[in-house]
Amino acid sequence: MRGLHRVLAPVCVLLLTACAGHLRRPAKPLPPSLGPAIPTTTQVPGKFSVPGLPTGVWARMRARFTMPGCDASPDIAYWARRFTQRPRRFEHYLREHLPTVVYVEHATEKAHVAAEFTFLPWVESRYRAVPPWHHRSAGMWQIVPITARTLKLPIEHDYDGRLDRIAATAAVMKMLRSYHRRWQDWRLVDMAYNAGQYRIRSLHPQGPAPAKPAIPDLAVSRITHEHLAKLLGMACVVRNPSRFHVHLPAPDPSRRLTEVDLPYPVTLDAIAHASGASRTQVRNLNAAYLHGRMPGNGPWHVLLPEQAATKLRAAIAAAALPRQPATYTVVPGDSLWQIAHRHGLSVGELRRLNHLHSNTLHPGQVLFIETGK
Repeated sequence: MRGLHRVLAPVCVLLLTACAGHLRRPAKPLPPSLGPAIPTTTQVPGKFSVPGLPTGVWARMRARFTMPGCDASPDIAYWARRFTQRPRRFEHYLREHLPTVVYVEHATEKAHVAAEFTFLPWVESRYRAVPPWHHRSAGMWQIVPITARTLKLPIEHDYDGRLDRIAATAAVMKMLRSYHRRWQDWRLVDMAYNAGQYRIRSLHPQGPAPAKPAIPDLAVSRITHEHLAKLLGMACVVRNPSRFHVHLPAPDPSRRLTEVDLPYPVTLDAIAHASGASRTQVRNLNAAYLHGRMPGNGPWHVLLPEQAATKLRAAIAAAALPRQPATYTVVPGDSLWQIAHRHGLSVGELRRLNHLHSNTLHPGQVLFIETGK
């Protein structure tokens, strides 16, 4: 027996050492329902430091998710199931809007905003450029006019900054970051986006909310609670798509959206002709130019798929992109007849050229005075 003890003793020491190594792993691994463990990240409040950030949009998102997961609240899992109750339809819709999803994900990463906010336009509009109507919200971010003024997004006769995916996305990222500096809690940031920052400030002036419940128990509307649950529900699907019987589509590099800055105003029809993209696609991606033309004082930029953007840049370099027709700015005392007569047009031509439905003009209004033919 003593000989046996001498043999077993070193073996036991080795086994204990190995066990101790396993005990040094994180004490709180992700629940199995959330899928594979996410790479460990070192976080500074409001910023992300992800060494060796995974490639691929879905992996990058998982690595940067910071808010509660699927099982943190029944409401989160409920909305994840509801979104995916028809898996093939969900996949088709996600594939159709995947270039915009990827574009927003890159914007959140660049702005150091939690990756869950990639799905803020899903909750707001399903990534659609909702057209303006009276004084209601518009664009894929669903921005109301008073917020647009705060974000310095112009709303003019020919241009609505709320529908400008480039300008509005950058403005929203800046606003989300400013909210996070106050609360240091991305959950409250989402609630402030939906209910208004002053409403949340009146209920929770600053600092993070308690970790539980996962959906902070503030005296806000059911819609605001659901807004956060929906956001986390979409993140839940990405955390573990197999749980909901869906396959996340792979991005097509040729459809990746790219920003192109222009040296002067150009009509969207000219953009479509030079880039090879369809008029419908160019107008859908750049719906901020309400009548297919750009304001004289800017912005002059467009969002296009990669291949079309490459062709457009080549046209710019070759000076083959026609400048937008000349415009005239209305001054007090002007009438349609005076402007038309001054520039060799009939009143009917001037109205058709500028999509005018009446003879009413406003000082500062910009009118086309050339047909561009």
